[in-house]
Amino acid sequence: MLDHSNDAQALTEQTTSLVREWLATADTIKPSTAATLLAGVLSEEGGLDFTVGFVDGVIRPEDPQIAAENFRSLARNTPGFLPWYLRAAVKTGSAASRVAPALVVPAAQKVLREMVGHLIVDSTDAKLGPAIDKIKRTGRKLNVNLLGEAVLGPREAAKRLAGTKRLLERDDVDYVSIKVSSTVAPHSPWAYAEAVDHVIDQLLPLYQYAASHRGRKFINLDMEEYRDLDMTIEVFTRLLDRPELLGLEAGIVLQAYLPDAMRAMQHLQEWSAARRARGGAAIKVRLVKGANLPMERVEAAVHGWPLAVVGSKQEADTNYKRVLNWAMTSERMNNVHIGVAGHNLFDVAHAWLLAGERGVREIPGALEFEMLLGMAEAQAEAVSRTVGQLLLYTPVVHPDEFDVAISYLIRRLEEGASQDNFM
Repeated sequence: MLDHSNDAQALTEQTTSLVREWLATADTIKPSTAATLLAGVLSEEGGLDFTVGFVDGVIRPEDPQIAAENFRSLARNTPGFLPWYLRAAVKTGSAASRVAPALVVPAAQKVLREMVGHLIVDSTDAKLGPAIDKIKRTGRKLNVNLLGEAVLGPREAAKRLAGTKRLLERDDVDYVSIKVSSTVAPHSPWAYAEAVDHVIDQLLPLYQYAASHRGRKFINLDMEEYRDLDMTIEVFTRLLDRPELLGLEAGIVLQAYLPDAMRAMQHLQEWSAARRARGGAAIKVRLVKGANLPMERVEAAVHGWPLAVVGSKQEADTNYKRVLNWAMTSERMNNVHIGVAGHNLFDVAHAWLLAGERGVREIPGALEFEMLLGMAEAQAEAVSRTVGQLLLYTPVVHPDEFDVAISYLIRRLEEGASQDNFM
């Protein structure tokens, strides 16, 4: 039996060395004002609680009286990380809230946009184009995701699908993400086959547009909770098995905090290999840790169910590396390209070095590194100097619907502040 322990130890040492190099480089890069502000939010004691309370208690309520009352309460403990002009906006809004509650939300939105505006892009025509151009000038590519209300009925589902199609039709957008749960209203768990057929019918025109377009148009089928896993995979494979979509390269997300992640990757590999044998294009799997753990925990607790995902961050990290290790061979990556998504520099360095060791970096388009817009920007720049062009997950939302971005922002802030998170 071969002993791979020496190889593993060498890879570990190389990974650690590369991470140290990236961190040293990141220290020489001046962060943006917005990034500095966000770092203050996450590092100051009480900063995260203030921000979550601000978003949840002032931005979310529709009643201006309630928002004003919450604003006055928060303003008594305005944290020091805010620059003077934002502290002044908080104080002014708080003072005015007693006599003119309607002034509260505009003042609050100004503060919030200053804090998190670099994490989300304005989707209006006047702002989206310049924002995309600005990001692309940094050498980044974009994976554009349209945020919206929770889909509870066909009207919102149709609105989200139409909005995503409008994005994909733009000349400056070639990559979008959409979830199965964004295309149909909640379905009965006893009507699985009917729901799959419905989702395919809804998504098919989007995929047909991408396949018929002369330039590259890439659709990434995103995933949320565990219950969506099998449906997402079945929708994805059935769509791409259609004759008119055989030559379309498309992507799907796989979450490493799911115990089924390896099984799902092996299934996608087997299916893609058969599709490739018929003359089809490769697919891409965007490998992530999983962003919906709080929701999974809440649902399990409410129903008294066992937790459907792995029990700890260490298990998710281990599963992430396990899937990467299995997927990264020349034969497999000719069928399934990998998007290494995440901000843990040890995972990113491990993937980069493993790809070099396995000789898969040279396969065109087979390996891509992905991060979140606006998060750990100096580290992202340091990584890009080694691995090349990064793909940024870029959420967009209309300013009139800014409140729908709340759940995304809370996840980003909690992840960034978590002691388990590399950032």
